[in-house]
Amino acid sequence: MEIRFCTVCNESIPDGEFDAGRAIVSGDKSQHVACALKRSVEMSGMRSWLTFVLALGAAVVSSYLLVGKLQEPTEPPKMAEVPEVVEQRLANSLRAAETRLDAAISDAGRQLKDDFKASLETRLTQHGATVKDATVEAMDQLLRQSGDKLDSRIRSNNEMVMKIHQRIADIVDWKIRIQREADQLRRDLEAAKAREPVAAPTPEAAPEPVPEVPDVDEAREKEIDRWIKRLRDSDEDIVFSATIELARLKALRATPHLVEVLRKHKDFYARLGAATALGEIQAVEAVGALIDSLNDKDDLVRTAASEALHRITGQDFNFVSGLTKSERIRIQKRWRAWWKDHETEVRTRLDQPSTPR
Repeated sequence: MEIRFCTVCNESIPDGEFDAGRAIVSGDKSQHVACALKRSVEMSGMRSWLTFVLALGAAVVSSYLLVGKLQEPTEPPKMAEVPEVVEQRLANSLRAAETRLDAAISDAGRQLKDDFKASLETRLTQHGATVKDATVEAMDQLLRQSGDKLDSRIRSNNEMVMKIHQRIADIVDWKIRIQREADQLRRDLEAAKAREPVAAPTPEAAPEPVPEVPDVDEAREKEIDRWIKRLRDSDEDIVFSATIELARLKALRATPHLVEVLRKHKDFYARLGAATALGEIQAVEAVGALIDSLNDKDDLVRTAASEALHRITGQDFNFVSGLTKSERIRIQKRWRAWWKDHETEVRTRLDQPSTPR
């Protein structure tokens, strides 16, 4: 007879334990059912569940065999026995086994629950840290991009301010030059007035023929032609100076050339000078182009176009700096509707009849 030992508690297992289902054999290993259940709870992984199922099955089989054995009809004992004591012991053993089994299952479930909760919390923590890092990185990237855009805009504004200062200096120089020319003309006029009057010719002498004074100031017209030609110069500073000079000369016939600069020139200073000059000249033919320029891409040009329209028509639709595109388009529609009804009136007042097309 082979003697087997439990691989868990190392105690010997009688053959009757196997017959009664209180011990199991798995391969070359023998274990008490109670030891197998206890070890399955302490172990983890697939092997623990397999051992647990085998032990549980053995316990169920042993219980079934015991109950079936008790229910079999028996002959009256031939020997003096105490069936009540045996039955009580079996019942106590079953209750103890059920208690241990319930405790083992409860412990195993609680341990699985705790392990799952800990694993879930760890994963959530790791995921939260990952999301947090990604969010911080995205915010840093956005801040860097915003900072680059802001720096670029500041540099652009600084360049614009420097150009404005340069143009202001040019206008101041031009004003000083004009003031000097006006002072010289005033001195020449005073000198002419101070001359002695020329004696009247005697009746006998025939009056000298007086040369006819041409109606057109040829010097002024040549100067206008020179500045109109400079409107097509590749240097935007020269173009801007030409618009200022044409405004000073009130050169109405330069209107189509100034309109071309206003519509097509890439430099906003040139467009600004053209809009200002058209207002100074009060060029009625430029009203359509000035209305279109109310939606120019540069705010200074838009403002200059609005002021020019006011100088020509005397009308104001509350066009101010900083309007949105939709607001500018709405004011443009009001201007076009008003100009359609009042063009003849303005042309008559400024004595600029429409040219045939």
